[in-house]
Amino acid sequence: MRASDRKSMSTPLHLRRPGNVPALAYEVHRPQGPVLGSVLLSHGFGEHRLRYGHVIEAWVKRGLLVLSYDLRGHGSSEGQRGHVEQFSDFLDDASALLEQLEQLRDEADVTGPSVVFGHSFGGLISIHLALRDPERVRLLALSSPFLGLAMQVPAVKLVLGRALSRYLPRFSLPNGISPSILTHDQSIVNRTAADPLCGRMVSARWFTETTAAQESAFARAAELRVPIFCLYAGDDRLALPSATRTFAQTVGSTNKVFRELPGQYHEILNELERESTIAEYAAAMLSDRSEESASTAPVNASA
Repeated sequence: MRASDRKSMSTPLHLRRPGNVPALAYEVHRPQGPVLGSVLLSHGFGEHRLRYGHVIEAWVKRGLLVLSYDLRGHGSSEGQRGHVEQFSDFLDDASALLEQLEQLRDEADVTGPSVVFGHSFGGLISIHLALRDPERVRLLALSSPFLGLAMQVPAVKLVLGRALSRYLPRFSLPNGISPSILTHDQSIVNRTAADPLCGRMVSARWFTETTAAQESAFARAAELRVPIFCLYAGDDRLALPSATRTFAQTVGSTNKVFRELPGQYHEILNELERESTIAEYAAAMLSDRSEESASTAPVNASA
């Protein structure tokens, strides 16, 4: 375990709301000096916030206030592992936590950018959050967004999954994700394989809701006009790189950067080249992208 992971393992706060709504575990990471901006960090499917300790540590050192949380059904948050009744539940969760972060911004008198960051499935959530509340997002930052599944699913499984989603929505099976396809760093592969907080199951309803959310993201892409900074893995065995390339050409934003990182696996923030990638995100988050012209923003470039 990295030192930054150990620092992140403090007792989390919990967001509790009325009704039968799962409590969400979250943490707030404050810079020691001036706060130059804020980030809502949404992790990917089957993982948890503590895997981002090294990322958060670097961003906080740059003056960013970061709120990280565990998705419902993940990590230390409540809810059935790998299950959701409807995708909009994830959006409601993210919106509520963004409200918490906005209160912290007001208390600290932060005028810098409000960034919504998401990796993989968290990227899909972040895209829809920016579509729902664009005025609350100064920058949409994405890491290998889960806009399409790279692994082929047999047609019979798709039909069965739809039927189970309707009649047995909580029915779950192993998600089949091997840590070895996520990063070239073998030490991280080993830690992920042994991590009890990393989920191994996925429900039928989660699959159909996620597929519908991906389709909706493409259908509404032209409506997405907030500035976007997206880096994605070129050798991604989980999230389809071609789906991200197509999305980049479809989004309505004229202020957008989509850049492929050739040869890298899905978790670009855990890859061997991660330090420069993490620093590049921080630089993008702290720049006033609203003032940049579209002509300076490359689309589908390669590093």
